[in-house]
Amino acid sequence: MDRHDLQFANQFEAVAPYYDEVMSVVPYGMWVTYLHRLMKRYGWQPRHILDLATGTGTVAIMLAQEGYRVTGVDYSEAMLTVARRKAADVPCGELLRFLRQDATALSLTPEFDLVISLFDSLNYILTTRGLLDAFAGVYRSLEPGGGFIFDLNSEFTLEHNLFSQDNLWDEHAAVKHIWSASYNKRTRMSTIEMEFYLPNGKHCREVHKERAHRHGDVLHLLRESGFTVLDAFDAYSFLPVGKRSERIFYVAVKRSIPK
Repeated sequence: MDRHDLQFANQFEAVAPYYDEVMSVVPYGMWVTYLHRLMKRYGWQPRHILDLATGTGTVAIMLAQEGYRVTGVDYSEAMLTVARRKAADVPCGELLRFLRQDATALSLTPEFDLVISLFDSLNYILTTRGLLDAFAGVYRSLEPGGGFIFDLNSEFTLEHNLFSQDNLWDEHAAVKHIWSASYNKRTRMSTIEMEFYLPNGKHCREVHKERAHRHGDVLHLLRESGFTVLDAFDAYSFLPVGKRSERIFYVAVKRSIPK
């Protein structure tokens, strides 16, 4: 497996122009509110945020509208094209920049005081080595004392094929989709076959893979990368991770003084 297979290659490439329509059911405001709750909990007041796997930049733009300087990074040029177009249409556009980089080989200066990666993006990294490389790149990109917040789909979610869904019932949906997931317990890999029916009458198919990174392994890799792990929470709460947690949020920090 080469590096190109370890990250976000071909994630929603064909459907990128319609991605925001597909994701219109996502409560982005709730996610940003939870980010603020986490920042408040740890007393973080970031100035420059890195949004890793920014997609079409929706959260990056929302944060910029609140006055943060935000850099969005994604592997998909098609998604970044949409993000840049959206940023050009908002008054805070000067606070935004979007870069194409591989999450497992980040090459950024240590100018960020917070890195976020949302919507199970890091599940798309399919190897332990790749995830370690991503964590190491985030660590290098942070200023001392900087924070790292990200979420992962849990083993429970992928094992129970919670990605299997469709919206054929929704007569108002401009983009119809059918997603069918299958899980391999040995490799801890979920394969999601996605069918999209676009407004222009075209049909496209994408195959996505997500890996269930074990909770204990994630904590170990963070520490191996140099981070101090502060907490791991059941999604959108401050409750501890449980066996049936569907999504886990991790919070770590790059200490100001190396231990």
